Amino acid sequence: MRRLVLAWLLGVGLVLVPSGARAEEPGPFQTQVRAARQLYDELEYERALAELSRARRHSSGEADDVLLALYEGVILADLGRTESSSAAFRVALLLQPGAELPLKVSPKVEQRFESVRQQVLRELAKQDVRVPPLAPPPVATAPLDPVTSADMRASPVPAAPEVSTSATVRSRAWIPATVGGVLLVGGGVSYLQARSERSRLRRDDASIANSQDVDRSVSRGKSFQTVGLLLAGAGVAGLGLSAGMYLLGGPAEKVGLQLGTDGTSAFVSGRWP
Repeated sequence: MRRLVLAWLLGVGLVLVPSGARAEEPGPFQTQVRAARQLYDELEYERALAELSRARRHSSGEADDVLLALYEGVILADLGRTESSSAAFRVALLLQPGAELPLKVSPKVEQRFESVRQQVLRELAKQDVRVPPLAPPPVATAPLDPVTSADMRASPVPAAPEVSTSATVRSRAWIPATVGGVLLVGGGVSYLQARSERSRLRRDDASIANSQDVDRSVSRGKSFQTVGLLLAGAGVAGLGLSAGMYLLGGPAEKVGLQLGTDGTSAFVSGRWP
């Protein structure tokens, strides 16, 4: 009888323990993190990263995200992926600047982790909102009196600055004079060449042996004569233009213009050249 009672009490205890006293079983997140830790200890780094990736789907908040990022940073450091490791550390420290590594690592990785922490702390310090200094209070000023038409008549608008036209024509008269002189010289040279061809024909030059030579000499003479006349005419025109610019380009004259108003209309006064 006693044995039956003990057996019954033991059965009841086994039924009641899972509902209260028995420890809670780990969830999928803890299970996969433990699996990743075991794979890391077995040097199965790529498989450990895959387990962490699956565990991220079951993350329940910031603390879980920080833990996953720290594990990833350590594993990526052991794989030689320095930049990716630093990026993972950065993600964890941005969420929790005071986080600590969950694994024992080499001094080199520890130093890099602390370096990333310092960078994150500096960035967070720069992001603090600074209240700008208060602006000085505005200075009280007396209200301006309204401007009436009578005031406008009493105080006309200041005169506009005088517009002056400088006589630069005379100063540039040397340009057509120079061009005209060069053309006259060219015309004289061409005329002398035409006279030379005429002289050869008159004195029966030895270089003229037949009628074809005569025709060529006559043609050259006419060409030189025509060119000489054209150049001479252009040269005379240039000199004439230069003389006109010098004579007509007198001293500069000033044009005084003034702008005024009587309150209802505006008027311009002055003398045009």
